[in-house]
Amino acid sequence: MEQKPLSESFYDELPTHPLVLVVIGRPSCDDCTGWREVLNQWRPKQETYTRLEVVHLNLNSPLGIRFCEENEWTAHINFIPFNVLYEEGEPIDQWPGGSLDRLISSLEKRA
Repeated sequence: MEQKPLSESFYDELPTHPLVLVVIGRPSCDDCTGWREVLNQWRPKQETYTRLEVVHLNLNSPLGIRFCEENEWTAHINFIPFNVLYEEGEPIDQWPGGSLDRLISSLEKRA
């Protein structure tokens, strides 16, 4: 599945995107790198899954700092990668770790 870094413009336009997985982490995080690889190899077949966009947010970046300031709940993140599934800009699910089964379970609720 295609993935890209979360950019300022994408973040500002988040409500215009139907379904987005924001993976919060750091480039130096081995678990984050592993989760990125799992997502990279995943080839979704259901239509609900194919409309999903995956973006990665580096907590150490200026945008990561802005994101944390604008989302106070991020102060409670104890484990990365941390995933937030957004539907039209609204967070609808969140979970720690890199589990494809957990992502698919969340997406199935949207089908």
